[in-house]
Amino acid sequence: MVDIYITSFYRKDMTERTVNAIHDRTTPGTFQIHVFDNGSDKETRDYLVGLLDVGKIASLHLDSRNTGFLYNKLVYHAMTESSNKYYVVTDNDILPPRLEPDWLQQMIAIMDRHPQLAFLTPQLPPVCLQQPLGMDDEVVLCTAVGNTFKLVRRDAINLDEVNQQLDVVGDDSVLSQHARAHGWQVGFCRDIFCYHIGQCNDWGYTREQIEMDRRRPEYGKPYMYDPKSLDTYEPPSCLIATEACVGCRLFCPACKNGQYRIEQTEDHSKILDI
Repeated sequence: MVDIYITSFYRKDMTERTVNAIHDRTTPGTFQIHVFDNGSDKETRDYLVGLLDVGKIASLHLDSRNTGFLYNKLVYHAMTESSNKYYVVTDNDILPPRLEPDWLQQMIAIMDRHPQLAFLTPQLPPVCLQQPLGMDDEVVLCTAVGNTFKLVRRDAINLDEVNQQLDVVGDDSVLSQHARAHGWQVGFCRDIFCYHIGQCNDWGYTREQIEMDRRRPEYGKPYMYDPKSLDTYEPPSCLIATEACVGCRLFCPACKNGQYRIEQTEDHSKILDI
């Protein structure tokens, strides 16, 4: 049994899609979901309570504070009571792929074959943000990975050393830096992908909700792309990490072949063939 921890801050519709996708695309009896809600509205909280009542989630923590989404990313690592070898942390706007064997079993198998890995996520463009360092047949090693179905090796985190930063930063870089400083590696899968439905204008938050986030992170307009498959979420080939991405620091998912460019649009950026 693997514990899957989801952090929630408004965006009920995205949470609903994420929870449903996990149940639809993960082998029953191999996981249980826990949700931490960071002071969302009544509609979102009522929905989450309903999930708990019908057994779609195993536990629910409703935080009355409104401390912003950066806080609730890291807090779950401190709250987890999982004693298993691995657990998963993800945001409430990420969809897993439909695979056979399922995505979770395949990622656990990869982690078992790579005992030096502290964290492993599915691949999610743009990979340049994660600064690839090297790769083998299964894993792209990088500097940091985010909460996109991040499979965590329990023994790789000394929570006493990172808890002091709960109210300061999110975990995307902090925990990766912590793990790498202690001799671990972090990476993402070469052939397992997920999809970020929150990659839309202001990440799906209203302006009022953004103003509630006391961390005031950068929202703005991220780019999006159409996956080649709604089952595997494989992105266009120009966005898949290759050896050419190692050491590249350009914010250009297709810089390795120069065949595409990013164009800003009203709602998001998109990749255009040139």
